[in-house]
Amino acid sequence: MKIQLFIIAIISVFTMSACTDVIDLKLDDPTPVLVVDGFVTNQDTIQSVRLSSLENYFAPQPPDYSFYKTAVVTLRENTTEVGSYTFNDENQRFELQFQGNVGKEYQVHIVLPDGESYLSASEMMQDTVPIDTIWQEFATEDGPSSSKGDFVVKINTQEPQGLGDIYQWKSYVNGVYNFEAQDIFVSDDRFVDGQYVLDLEVYSMDNKSFQDYKTASPTGQVFVTIEQTTINQRYYDYITLVQQQLLQVGSPFASPPAEIRGNVYKEGVDEVLALGYFYTSSVDVKSVELIEQ
Repeated sequence: MKIQLFIIAIISVFTMSACTDVIDLKLDDPTPVLVVDGFVTNQDTIQSVRLSSLENYFAPQPPDYSFYKTAVVTLRENTTEVGSYTFNDENQRFELQFQGNVGKEYQVHIVLPDGESYLSASEMMQDTVPIDTIWQEFATEDGPSSSKGDFVVKINTQEPQGLGDIYQWKSYVNGVYNFEAQDIFVSDDRFVDGQYVLDLEVYSMDNKSFQDYKTASPTGQVFVTIEQTTINQRYYDYITLVQQQLLQVGSPFASPPAEIRGNVYKEGVDEVLALGYFYTSSVDVKSVELIEQ
């Protein structure tokens, strides 16, 4: 009886395999849609904006950031123009040397080569609290974001009294920004309001990655830089949804597809949105060198 059942199962498998067809899915190229990726901070540095156009889903190449290189991009502070961006061919982005101010509102204004203009929603730059201390440890056990033996970067910081503060932590290794979906780290203050936050894990790295960075470094050193920023609710909702759509796929519990609405709209036609986001944020920066055991 068991042999008969086994034979039936094998026949079923081959039958299902024989009925499987390979479908070559072809999608039409999308209608060009502006994509905006930019920000302004309180650091006296080069502020940047990248413009591109919506690509076909199966496009193998990265976005063409020079597609709108002749666009006119300006920054507004409290609705007054304070600077014009210049396109940098080497970095493939629009750049402006500028330092934002806490308490001021900022917008980016974009005029495309065809004359269409876009404007980001006005967003006020909020103050952020400093990182008091930063250090490196080694993970002693497997955790949600690290495995035993991994390099772990932790910080201490004081969360001010008053609910409603939202933070983002960005990480850089030897000056290179970690931009993958799993590197997005944001949180509000609902569980730590007014508390001194201790031993907050903000980044981890396995030993193989460490060795790769060490080999590529001219000095053989590996530095991790952490930016602690304060963001608003709208941007928090935006990047949280982006992370969900990129990471939570392929399971019954995955987030359903959803429209990711940014804050850049066609001037005079609020219901026509570009993709992407232009945000403002104050930043506190601390670095630590990773040292092997």
